[in-house]
Amino acid sequence: MKISDVAKQLGLNPKTIRFYEDQGLIAPKRADSESWFSAGKNRVFGQEDLSRLDFVKKARELDFSIKEIQSVLDYYDQGPACGCGSRNKVDELIERKLAEVRQLKKSLLDLEKKLIDIRENNTVIAARLAGEPSEPEGEFLIADYILPATDRREK
Repeated sequence: MKISDVAKQLGLNPKTIRFYEDQGLIAPKRADSESWFSAGKNRVFGQEDLSRLDFVKKARELDFSIKEIQSVLDYYDQGPACGCGSRNKVDELIERKLAEVRQLKKSLLDLEKKLIDIRENNTVIAARLAGEPSEPEGEFLIADYILPATDRREK
């Protein structure tokens, strides 16, 4: 299979496939060509290459780094022929990624709470100012508009 065929089959860009090759994630064979100009330049992808590329694509979709993917592939290459030596490495990476996602989720929930609180603070400020044609000098500073309501009450 040529790179264009592989790209179409797996839904990847040929440049992405070349990048993965440059990173050492795949190593397709080079075909002999009838032309002296293109001899040894054409990549020929076998089933193993397709399988590896499919794994790389799926791992990237899960936000695994190139380094993490390379470590799994190294375990796969150096382990038993069944490839089962890399399963523990994949499980380890998944657990690490789950911990990262949980921490990110917590951070996002904390940020959401802060933003809701600030919005409530600005609603209070807007209500106080609604009855006054102009803001009394010195009553509110620009920073007040991004203070959580709980901080505002402490002043």
